[in-house]
Amino acid sequence: MTPEQKKDLLIEWSIYDEHQQKTIELEYNERYGDKNDEMHWLNFLKIKLEIEPYWKKSGLK
Repeated sequence: MTPEQKKDLLIEWSIYDEHQQKTIELEYNERYGDKNDEMHWLNFLKIKLEIEPYWKKSGLK
């Protein structure tokens, strides 16, 4: 993941309200445990937020 993709992903994540974020974090924790590996967490978010098609269209991929 490039620095630009990471920045964009975190911006997208910040748009989600607290309840949505907690739901997604709970799903991650149930599947994988605590978020000890940042890259693993970010890749999970990338998939969960379905952001890759946007990156392809905008040239971030």
